[in-house]
Amino acid sequence: MIVETFNKVGLKAYMYSFTFSLAVIFLINYCKHHKDWNINNIFEILILWIIFAFFTFFVSFLQSKKSSSKLSGIHLLTFPLIFLFFPNGPGLAFSKIVIGLILVYSEHIFVKALFSKSKNKYLFDLSIFISIIVLFNIALLIFYVFPIIVVFKQKLYDIKSLIAFLFPILLIPFIFYSLPSIVPYDLFGLANNTFNIQPWGYSDLTNGDWIWFVILSVSIYVTIFIRPKGNEKSSAFLFMTIWLYLSFFIGFLGLNLDQERWLLGFVPAAFFFGVFIENMKSDHLKNSVIFLAAIFMVIFKLFDFEIL
Repeated sequence: MIVETFNKVGLKAYMYSFTFSLAVIFLINYCKHHKDWNINNIFEILILWIIFAFFTFFVSFLQSKKSSSKLSGIHLLTFPLIFLFFPNGPGLAFSKIVIGLILVYSEHIFVKALFSKSKNKYLFDLSIFISIIVLFNIALLIFYVFPIIVVFKQKLYDIKSLIAFLFPILLIPFIFYSLPSIVPYDLFGLANNTFNIQPWGYSDLTNGDWIWFVILSVSIYVTIFIRPKGNEKSSAFLFMTIWLYLSFFIGFLGLNLDQERWLLGFVPAAFFFGVFIENMKSDHLKNSVIFLAAIFMVIFKLFDFEIL
């Protein structure tokens, strides 16, 4: 059965997860390029698959370092499954991959800052990483809410703590803008410092957007009604909740995210869908939901891209 395979994180679960990821990426690539699909697309598929597999492993590895908030094996399945639901745009840019990786690592640091003795160290690290993603998109300034939460929850009001929080905010832009002759601003899609607001409109909705809203609705339901117990779990859950809502806010306004309006919310959506599946009472129900969701999305993709 599907759920039994992903009962725990292990080699078997990783193998099935990566295989499913490859199948999903192949399907999406074929759907997008079916009119002129050729052998050259295989290289693109393999590159995206390697990135996706690394991303999945990276998330799982970081969570395994926490004593009480480890991801269950089911999340190794929900990441590729939710990617199947995602409204696919023109493709992933380097900057979007980096932002995702940094935010995933920031969640790890956020929890450390709340429960480690070295609070100022992790506050400093968290502020550095948020400052880095702001270089990619000034709209991501709102993610400074995470170090601010650490400051207030831990009552870090002394000079040392304030320096740990504020110094990276000044340091990272200073370093970046001091090196234009060495690192061009647009090399990795950096220095996007102008707001380009493109508010979401009903007329702009695609069939894929409607499907994605179903996943977002499930995620919002989980954030409200399925809250975890335990300090570390609650903190990781809080980070993902805020990330989800901020991504929806940025996506709704279309703040400098090109055509991938909802991409920023992919990771928290996959996380919360995993929690949703995990909290179902019976394995039979879990298997049915996963199987039917996958079959429905395969058929939907084939019709949406006019293959069938």
